Amino acid sequence: MNLKLDFTNREQLNITDIEFLSAFRGPNEKTYFRMIQEQGYGAKKLDSTLRLDDELEYPLTRKHFEKAQREGYGIYFVVNSGGTTKKSIKRVNAHFLDMDFGKVPKIVNGEILLDSNGKVVYEYRSHHEVNKYKTNALKNLNRFELCPNIIVETKNGFHVYWLVKNDSDNSLKTFTALQEKLIKYFARFEEREEHIDANVKDLSRVLRVINYNHLKDLENPFKIKCIHFDNSKKYTQDDIANAIGYKVATPSNKKTINKKTKTHNLKTYKPNQHGTSSTISYENLIPFLKSQNLVDFLGLDSELNVNFNCVFHKDSKPSAVITYRNGAYRYFCNSTNCQFKNGADIIDIVEYKENLTTSQAISHLIEYFDIKNIDSSWISKQTKKIDTNIYLITQIEKDFPKLNRIIRFGFQTLITILEISKENTYNRYFSVDDDNLFFFSNGFLAKKLKKSTGNVNKYVNLFCTLGLLNKIPYSKVNVNLQKKAKEMAKSNGYIGISFYTVPDYNRILKIANERAEKMLRYGFSINGMSKKFVVNCFGEALVNQIYHTNIKESRKSEKISRTIEDFILQQIKSCGYFTKSMLINRQLQAGGNYIRRGEKEYELKRILPDVMQKYNLSYIKANKKVNKALGIDTKKYLLVKEDILDA
Repeated sequence: MNLKLDFTNREQLNITDIEFLSAFRGPNEKTYFRMIQEQGYGAKKLDSTLRLDDELEYPLTRKHFEKAQREGYGIYFVVNSGGTTKKSIKRVNAHFLDMDFGKVPKIVNGEILLDSNGKVVYEYRSHHEVNKYKTNALKNLNRFELCPNIIVETKNGFHVYWLVKNDSDNSLKTFTALQEKLIKYFARFEEREEHIDANVKDLSRVLRVINYNHLKDLENPFKIKCIHFDNSKKYTQDDIANAIGYKVATPSNKKTINKKTKTHNLKTYKPNQHGTSSTISYENLIPFLKSQNLVDFLGLDSELNVNFNCVFHKDSKPSAVITYRNGAYRYFCNSTNCQFKNGADIIDIVEYKENLTTSQAISHLIEYFDIKNIDSSWISKQTKKIDTNIYLITQIEKDFPKLNRIIRFGFQTLITILEISKENTYNRYFSVDDDNLFFFSNGFLAKKLKKSTGNVNKYVNLFCTLGLLNKIPYSKVNVNLQKKAKEMAKSNGYIGISFYTVPDYNRILKIANERAEKMLRYGFSINGMSKKFVVNCFGEALVNQIYHTNIKESRKSEKISRTIEDFILQQIKSCGYFTKSMLINRQLQAGGNYIRRGEKEYELKRILPDVMQKYNLSYIKANKKVNKALGIDTKKYLLVKEDILDA
């Protein structure tokens, strides 16, 4: 999707208010307005048919609006059709987002700060900060597969609309649920989820009319402006739901709540059967989990403090009991054969049943209970780290010249990976060594960058070799996250999902530069980037961190590399040096077949570090001293014995 607008300098389109409103209404259909006092309390109602040929209709309405603006009222309209209350709405016209970056609740030690009266304390952003968030929000919208029909810029944010085709009798029933999912989807990409107003989900919601002023600050009014408008295509609710990975509920596919049974299997028990999600702070997460009723969780036909047959082993007589003390439930079994003879909480039970680590079990339960875990301090830390990394990587030319040289054509790829990490930061339970864990397929990245998958593969492996990116083995990844990643890849036609973390570049750029210097010394080029090249440069330990799949060298490749190695040694023995052109211009055979030019170039890059180490060779650009020692006159790169350099 490509929004045709300047994200930073957002110009107002020449769209009239009636053109804007007509996108939501049919000919001669009433629009319902609200005029809301912005300096205090109070509202006025007004409805008008969108006709311009009658002085008693919309032109007169405009005069009412102009008068109301002079009195400090903001001008709003009901987006959907039919009236001003939920019951009166007859048709869904659009799904929408209300983005506001002007203020957010203040966070102290991971908790929302309250004043002495228990009210939320807000921090207010500067004009410069708001503009930064606006630019980032437009970039996120630009990545979404469904182009918004209308984007309206408000003083501190945007109103974003996707116009809806009315081809479903169920649209009114599914509106609120789909709004909630749409809000939740885009909130994931924001530094603070409050940037997307979670309350803007009701059928009778009002939003601002363009070309009128925002008047909360009378000394600095802001004209509400339309910056993107395209009503040529409308979407179905299924289109929107599919784009955010949500299935619209219908009477035929509504979930039913399972009745309690005497046994329980966590793998088949359906999470979030209550249909609601909980918002829990990081500090309160563990107490919240331990406060969940284990009788209900395990689906038991029992009561607290009453013995029952243990569900974790064959139990001929009731030996298990669930207790509740100090706000926490615990499971006890008196059998010496039971795993839980000393007691277990809900986390212990999930660890045992699902064969997970503690952090994986917590992640499982977060998903199980559909918990929106607020981990603001950690998310902020990860976001700042990525922003700093992006800045540092653009400044390496002077301080880290070798690193700059080796990755300069891959800057776009690296920065895109860093942005993917930033966009997919949720909470510390999806982390490894306290670094945010994220995933992508190289096929997805190649499509996003409009590059070949082969090129992207090489650069991703290069970044991992340099330490700019850490590839995480599946054994360290939450099984549910693995499953989710595979499902997403399959649905989008990609293969080869890998998981990564990003280190702090302040700590590793020096190491990365040293590795780059060594790779350049061994004649690195991106085309020669391979497992064998990395092994020859740094050994098996590092390569096993990067290439998790065992790539076995083919017999053909082995024969070609051995032939080239023999040829290099022959040239150094007879001439005292070797050049790439010697290899390219000589007809060589391996296994009875001539070696093609491309094969020569590729295999030479792969084996060069190994050959240099085995035979004490250096790969250098010829200078006067070297030319004199060899009795030649060239400016080419040469492979020579190291003792020539000491002569």
